[in-house]
Amino acid sequence: MANPQRIYKTEAIILKHFPLGEADYIITLYTPHLGKLSAVAKGARKVKSRVGGHLEPLMHTNFLLARGRNLHSVSQAQTIEPFRAIREDLNKLSQATYMAALVDAVTPDEQPNYQLFRLLETCLGYLAKGAPNSLTTFFQLDLLDKIGFKPELYRCVECGSTIEAGNHRFAPGRGGTICKSCHPNLSRILPISINCVKALRFLQNEQYSAVARLNLQDDMIVELNSITHWLVSDLLDRDIKAFKILDQITAFLTDQAQPTGHELTLSLIHI
Repeated sequence: MANPQRIYKTEAIILKHFPLGEADYIITLYTPHLGKLSAVAKGARKVKSRVGGHLEPLMHTNFLLARGRNLHSVSQAQTIEPFRAIREDLNKLSQATYMAALVDAVTPDEQPNYQLFRLLETCLGYLAKGAPNSLTTFFQLDLLDKIGFKPELYRCVECGSTIEAGNHRFAPGRGGTICKSCHPNLSRILPISINCVKALRFLQNEQYSAVARLNLQDDMIVELNSITHWLVSDLLDRDIKAFKILDQITAFLTDQAQPTGHELTLSLIHI
């Protein structure tokens, strides 16, 4: 089999970056055909760098990369879509940061998942234009589906019986709903309202064009986010820091004046 070309082009969503030395960045990219990559951008932190302005987290960028023994290196970069509106809004920025952190957490290096790339790209686009409060839950459920962990919402994951109103709970460790007759030896079984089950089914089965018309009450969003959060946490066997920040910001925005996205970028992009 022929060796892959050393110099190659790819588009990518920048998931995160962090400084290396005095002038460089290490960036984590999610690409449509190569999966997740890490690359060094030499001199990107210098004022006169030609690529530095194209390497901010959450940007959709075209890259010319060179393969290295351990790291790829950035030769050229040109922004396709900066998603500027996301950076100017605290709520949008926290949601987008969580989406990027989740993709980073669930994907191994260099294992492509084209559908997952397009999901992230599409949801960032919807978020930038103004999306309903159900977008993050939709993203999490679709992501779980695309990596092979679609939760069961119609039958008990223990006995297979049909889930009916008043006879249901949720077991993140089993990946779905559970009837009240079953008593598995699990550390976490969550109460879940029938309306939450219905909302999860709708978000799981519909395209975003239908989901975009769904604007849910705040208490329902809190319940949905709790369920999907525990699903993801049990899958990864750890928590994602960005979710806690998203949760805190959601509560913060109900009581406080909103700071600008620019003021928060530094605290969010290194998650």
